[in-house]
Amino acid sequence: MRRFCVIGITILMATLLLGCQSDSNKITTTTATATGVVGTTTGTSEAIVTTDPPANPITSAPITTDKLPSTQLPPTTEPDPPTPPAPEGTGLLTSLVLSTTDNPRLAKDLSFSINEEERTATLKLDYQTYADLATLSSARLIGQAQGGSVTILPSTVDGCVNLMNQPICIVTDENGWVKSYQLIVDRKVYQLPIVNINLADGVAVDAIDRELTTPMTFSLDCTGAEEYESIGAVSGTIRGRGNSTWLWDKKPYKIKLDKKASLLGLDDNKDWILLANYADKSLIRNTLAYELGRVLDHITWSPHSYPVDLFVNGEYRGVYALGEHMEVANGRVDIEEGSTDPDTDYLLEIGGMNMTGDVNGVHYFHTDGRLVRFATFKSPDFEEITEAQKAFITDYFQKAEDAIKKGEGYEKYIDVDSFVDWIILHELSYNVDSCFRRSCFLTKEKGGKIRMGPIWDFDLAFGNFSRDNKKYDNWVTVGSDEKDAYVQYNWCTYLLRDKEFCQRLAERWEEVRDELLTVANDTIDSYGALLDGSQQENFKVWDIWNISAGYQAKWCATANTYEKQLQYLRDFLSKRAKWMDDAIPKLPTN
Repeated sequence: MRRFCVIGITILMATLLLGCQSDSNKITTTTATATGVVGTTTGTSEAIVTTDPPANPITSAPITTDKLPSTQLPPTTEPDPPTPPAPEGTGLLTSLVLSTTDNPRLAKDLSFSINEEERTATLKLDYQTYADLATLSSARLIGQAQGGSVTILPSTVDGCVNLMNQPICIVTDENGWVKSYQLIVDRKVYQLPIVNINLADGVAVDAIDRELTTPMTFSLDCTGAEEYESIGAVSGTIRGRGNSTWLWDKKPYKIKLDKKASLLGLDDNKDWILLANYADKSLIRNTLAYELGRVLDHITWSPHSYPVDLFVNGEYRGVYALGEHMEVANGRVDIEEGSTDPDTDYLLEIGGMNMTGDVNGVHYFHTDGRLVRFATFKSPDFEEITEAQKAFITDYFQKAEDAIKKGEGYEKYIDVDSFVDWIILHELSYNVDSCFRRSCFLTKEKGGKIRMGPIWDFDLAFGNFSRDNKKYDNWVTVGSDEKDAYVQYNWCTYLLRDKEFCQRLAERWEEVRDELLTVANDTIDSYGALLDGSQQENFKVWDIWNISAGYQAKWCATANTYEKQLQYLRDFLSKRAKWMDDAIPKLPTN
């Protein structure tokens, strides 16, 4: 009996010991609670966090079960089963809209397309249904759901949503259960910077006036042109600009920002222009000419002009050229202003007068020989220029003209190198429009000479003007003495009769010819590629392929696709350069 008692006690002790070890090896579970707020409904879900089992409190090492009899193995312990997630909500998102009422920069209401299977709501934007970055980054949405309420997260205190950060639309049903939709913006953007202008007080684009300014906000979206910096909405004014170009359907504009800003990496300024290039179906003639002007660096200044896509009040208006305004300013025509000294800095434009109100001797002057006609005061302008300054600059121009006509001593009055470069550019581009007729600018610095430039207005150049000689086999800058000639006799007429001047012209042409053609072709190729998508959108708005738009030459209009227009430019430059190769040696150079 004693023996059986010892055995019983031993078995009891072993059982107690194993029981302690079994308790120490149980897996510990911790329940964490995550709470999300959707509108006014709070939903709670549980997550199971597991931890490793602790060490054996007696041996400080895991129990080795192979040393125990099979009848003495500890019982296994399973973790508590996880709490099942809350069921998905039964509500259905039926509508999600950006309305013009809540988003005034839009041209029309824009609706998301909803994919219930993929749980997405997509806003598809192209150039006919467009929303700018300012709207997308601070959008106000109207959502409707069947069997539930709609909330967009995250949103600001005033309910605005940044659609560019992929927010979530949540539909909460009557049980507080939710269904989520990913919001997606599918936005078509080409390779040009996008200019967005919104006119104040609901003013329509057709109400923009050439004489009166209209308040606006301006922004620059460079999403597709990453080499440039986007500009958020800034305030300013806009008005029309141009003479004959203002009468055409696609109109040019001048904008003035309230504060100076650097656009497209250019120097800070308030004043900028948007050229329509309606008659120029290549859309890059001004840009091309200004790039060539930077090769011909004796010219006073070559402005910058870059193609952009323009939207006004959310409506696409086509490809424009955003560029620097012709003015006296740092980084532009950088000359002295405000002096009353007669020998100060001057900027003048030939042909810049107002035909209806300007007066000879007040707003402009002619030289006695009328080789310079309608020379208009730009700086100092006619409101600031003194009588002594008028007398000084008028006399100086007359002395320069007399010397040019005689072919003697003109170097005393004019910067010959700038005249050489100016003539090369205008001959290569065959720009009759600014050949001492209009948009022809000259500067004279204090104590210095008359220089040609800045250059301006090339939309009708490069074989694009109905008044051109179709054969392009003549000198355009020399003009004619016929009464109806578009270009009259001018200073170039006599300079191209002077042997010394023509010798310098021949030397300079030989120096820059190949570089000019290389820059020209590279500019055509690079901008042609950048414009590929945008030009298609432009000509959807302005369907002018089969007409001579503006003053476009009929023979240029026969190039009735964009690629044909670019090839027309390449061919024109090649042929014109070859003509100059033959014509320059025939000038009186010896």
